[in-house]
Amino acid sequence: MRKQLKQFQLYILMIFFWIVLNGNADLKTIISGTIFSALIIKMTYHVMFELDDNILKLPPIWRFIWFGYIVFISIVKSSIQHVIRIIKNEQDFVTFDVHLETKNIVIITLIANAITMTPGTITLDVKDNVLVVVGFSRSEEDVREMIDEILSYQKPFLYRRI
Repeated sequence: MRKQLKQFQLYILMIFFWIVLNGNADLKTIISGTIFSALIIKMTYHVMFELDDNILKLPPIWRFIWFGYIVFISIVKSSIQHVIRIIKNEQDFVTFDVHLETKNIVIITLIANAITMTPGTITLDVKDNVLVVVGFSRSEEDVREMIDEILSYQKPFLYRRI
């Protein structure tokens, strides 16, 4: 029963992102999303649901939705800043490291992909939980702001117990 619940949660997460990334929720999108989501779950079944929990541990679905919200806001904000950079013909960029607290490779990969989706930044490399990022920057303060924003991506996945 636990595996079925995890499969259903993964399906809901995948169909949610399918609809968001396609930009509409018509019948064709839902049917194609259902087919592709079912195929992906079928292809990854052994790794996702039969191997030891220590190999791949996914947080609850609501944490992914929270992450999506944070990344969406970041993308909108960065898009506006990037348009302004283009208009001002600013082309200064810098490479910097971001040390994440999480050790979960799935979360690290999600964050690395989110960085690359955000205008003005690209993930160049990942070493354990350290991301090597290139981003447009005019000052150390710009770099600090980018690092703080990237660190906020992991916030939904950090479990704090008081």
